[in-house]
Amino acid sequence: MMGRSLRLDGVLTAIGLIGLSTTAWAMGGPNPRLPAVPDAAPPVVESPSTVPEPKTARGPDAAPPVVESPPPPPNPPVERGHQARRERARDRAFEQTEDTITPMTPDQLQSLMQSLEITEAVASDSRPPEAVMTAEALNLSATRPPVVRVAQGFGTSIVFTDRTGAIWPITAYQGFNDKLFTVSASTTSGNKDDLPTILVVQPVAGAGAGNLVVTLQDLQTPVVLSLALGQKTIDARKEFKLPRAGPNAATEYHAASPTGIDAALLNVLNGLPPSASAIRVQIGGVEPDAMAWRDGDALYLRTVAELYSPEYRQRASHPSGLHAYQLPDVPVLLVSFDGTMTEVMVKE
Repeated sequence: MMGRSLRLDGVLTAIGLIGLSTTAWAMGGPNPRLPAVPDAAPPVVESPSTVPEPKTARGPDAAPPVVESPPPPPNPPVERGHQARRERARDRAFEQTEDTITPMTPDQLQSLMQSLEITEAVASDSRPPEAVMTAEALNLSATRPPVVRVAQGFGTSIVFTDRTGAIWPITAYQGFNDKLFTVSASTTSGNKDDLPTILVVQPVAGAGAGNLVVTLQDLQTPVVLSLALGQKTIDARKEFKLPRAGPNAATEYHAASPTGIDAALLNVLNGLPPSASAIRVQIGGVEPDAMAWRDGDALYLRTVAELYSPEYRQRASHPSGLHAYQLPDVPVLLVSFDGTMTEVMVKE
């Protein structure tokens, strides 16, 4: 009876241990023991390595050691929505302004500057226009206005003279294209109270065309001139001779030609032969620049001397004192040169 009671206590004790083990397993406790396998080595469980704490003397009231934790990683910058948008807008505005002000790269700017230098060099190598000084008969009843050739960078002076060679004063003038040329007036006397006698045209454009209207003293008909810009030959000084006596006409000792000023005589006044068939002849006794031509039965003389004999047929004069004569073909002329009467010999 005694032994039976002991076996019963052992069974109850075993059942209790099994219950406790099952409860511990459900609560995440230690693993239950597996049944032993015959002849199997027991499992080896490696414990994690631990760093031994330094041994310090602690008093009875010493505080536990303080372990410093590493600093937290820096937080990335947080963009504030409104401020970030404003910054981006400023950056875009700066880039757009920079593109507007300097739309080309430095290399492109350098290339452009080199091209401009080449263009200026080529332009500077171009030949300037040929400048001439001529006189022309002005026909007030002509259907087309006379042309004055001008060029940018060169001034052109315009004067009007009567049949005696005296300058005709100007009362008014008007140009009609300020974008092409400007016109100014001055006097030969230097007195600002006198009427102007010279017009100066200064082109401000390289090419184009315009016109100029001039009113002369005591002349009812206005004079219209056409201006042609950009010509290879320009009129540095242009004299227009009217076939009548002006307000300042010199004393005339010879009847004026009813047909006006002869074109051949104007050629001589300009230093040109009276015609293509004219023959140049040598003269002596007057200024070295004097010139003479024989054309048919007429002799043409260009000189500053005053001719007294023979009587000339026609004469055209320049305000500078230069004269062109058409006279009979004779071997000896009588002139006044430098206030002295002298003979001019026409050489064959």
